[in-house]
Amino acid sequence: MKRKVLVLGGGLLQLPLVKMAIQRGFEVYLSDYYKNPPAKKYCDGFRQISSFSIDDNYEYALAEKISHIMTIGTDQPVYTAACVSAKLNLPHPISPGQGKMVTNKHYMKTKMTEEGIPTPEFRVYLRCEDVCLDDLNYPLVMKPVDSQGQRGIFILNRADERGEIENLFTASVQYSQTNSVIFEEFYPGTEITANCWVKGGKVFILMIADRLHFDDQVALGICKQHLFPSRAAGAYQEEINIVVQKLAESFEIKDGPLYIQMIIGSQGVKVIEFGYRIGGGFEAETIPLVTGIDILDLYFTLVIEGVNKFQPGQVKEKAKLGSTFFLFAHPGVAAKFKMPVDFKKHCGKLFIEDNAKIGEIKDATARLGCFAIYTDDLDEYNHMLNRFNAEMAIYSPENRDLLLHNIWE
Repeated sequence: MKRKVLVLGGGLLQLPLVKMAIQRGFEVYLSDYYKNPPAKKYCDGFRQISSFSIDDNYEYALAEKISHIMTIGTDQPVYTAACVSAKLNLPHPISPGQGKMVTNKHYMKTKMTEEGIPTPEFRVYLRCEDVCLDDLNYPLVMKPVDSQGQRGIFILNRADERGEIENLFTASVQYSQTNSVIFEEFYPGTEITANCWVKGGKVFILMIADRLHFDDQVALGICKQHLFPSRAAGAYQEEINIVVQKLAESFEIKDGPLYIQMIIGSQGVKVIEFGYRIGGGFEAETIPLVTGIDILDLYFTLVIEGVNKFQPGQVKEKAKLGSTFFLFAHPGVAAKFKMPVDFKKHCGKLFIEDNAKIGEIKDATARLGCFAIYTDDLDEYNHMLNRFNAEMAIYSPENRDLLLHNIWE
């Protein structure tokens, strides 16, 4: 009898995981909030339930006699996978307690503060009427403690706008599973992401990139490009190494992936947040292009077999530079698309279909697609980027190009 895997989330980010499980001979079952996620057609079973719901996924896994539960490229379902696995006595790399720590910013940042890991000052509130920010320095970032995709995130620039705080609190808290909002001091600088693998408690950094995004006063933290190698990290490599190792030790992460978002500013390196996951910028596909390490295979094997087969000596420099680019557009209707002939060859993906309505850029759901260019040659990189920029278009019914061009470096 085939073993059964439950994958939480059926989007394009999880599709490689679904396909790997099928290739390894497993029956694959899927849970997703949406009715027809991209991975659904490949699976043996599907239930339209939120990947955030512990109870619903427990009932589903119990009914289907699931043997392993996993997810990639998404944040909150990491906690679901840990909790449901524990309730069913299934093997899993982290415990429910660890799952909560790495998905809930209240617990995460409290622990970081206790352990001396640098992170911006913060306060967490359940009720707007209790909010007191007198001891924090403006500007402040307001966001749900346990959401993802830059949803419900706002910047507060002035301390006297109580009415605005109340309105934004209401808008932010709706995205929280625990009805909690975190306020933290805005730390200016360059955001970087560190994709790591942990083996026996030791952290190995596979790839550090600059996480380039739009003007924070317009749309906070929405990533438009992952630039490799990081230009900001070079002089801070030793400090970064110390911080990421301290994270693994403090949260007792012994084996598996870490995706860490940090900002390098005037006070050095500060951790904004991190997750026990492969990154949500299609790193399962791009990390092998840079390092030769199949991080998805490592994760799959760890969950299924409980074996960490990572070997540091296998890390190679396959590409010296490159980027993953995300597509954005002006509001309108996407009547048709024009993409380079080798778009898919370069990890090209479109997240929307014909006649989709494009709204304002408010959070990560505004990303309409992506592609990647990794190479050893800067001239080739620039040539490819210029060509892709020129050859791509998203046309409105009036034949107007809605795609935002020249937003990448």
